[in-house]
Amino acid sequence: MTTKWTLGGLIFALVIGATGAVSAAEDKMTREAYIAQMAEYTAREEAANSAIADLGAQIASLQSQLADLDAGIRSIESDILRMVEASDAEIRAYGKELDAMMSQLEGLMAMPADELYMHHRMELEDLAAQLAELKKNKISALPEMAAKITRIEAMLDQLRGSTRKLPQVDYMVEKGDHLWGISEKETVYADPYMWPRIYRANRDQIEDPDLIYPNQVLVIPIAVSPNQYLVMRGDFLFSIAAAVYNDPTKWHKIYKANETQIVEKDLVFPAQVLEIPTN
Repeated sequence: MTTKWTLGGLIFALVIGATGAVSAAEDKMTREAYIAQMAEYTAREEAANSAIADLGAQIASLQSQLADLDAGIRSIESDILRMVEASDAEIRAYGKELDAMMSQLEGLMAMPADELYMHHRMELEDLAAQLAELKKNKISALPEMAAKITRIEAMLDQLRGSTRKLPQVDYMVEKGDHLWGISEKETVYADPYMWPRIYRANRDQIEDPDLIYPNQVLVIPIAVSPNQYLVMRGDFLFSIAAAVYNDPTKWHKIYKANETQIVEKDLVFPAQVLEIPTN
């Protein structure tokens, strides 16, 4: 029995060995295939080295161009510095002023529009005046400063636009207030002659324009519709037509559209809201 098992194992081993030899022979690369593959690898390596050399030349050229540009920029910056006639310390101080203005405006932008109009409108105007003065300085021509100024102007426009679009705000009457005085406040119209507008907007609670009471909450109209014009002190139909139509001779169109509230052609009053016919 043992002899049979030994003989069987030997035959099995011989069969497996023969099979492995055949497989190895099939997997073995021929000399011709080896030479062809090496030639392919060599060609690919040469192509890669050539591409690397080309890229190296391009990089060197770009670096040379970049160095020339840097030199040109430094030359221009040097020329600008000579033109602005300012020291580095003065330029830094100027930049800090602009940065402070931007920070102040960012704080104002976080406020509701009515709060901005009632309590910070003059602050906006002060900032605009401050910027106008800063722009007179030659340092404003520096690219970095010019970019900051552009940003500040955009913020100012946005803030002013948000207040101009307000339909109205509320005002609580204080002891001693009167419509003339309320209208005169910098936080309201900054013009006492605009008091009739407050009166007309609050006819439901004001019977006598000379008589208002503490703690009354009055509506302060702000905006007018796109096809309307709020008359200010010094306005007349001729100048209004010039402003809205760019043609003063068209004043008669405004007069005709507002005959019910214009007593005389040459007489309009502050706080009147006129209808403006389309051109």
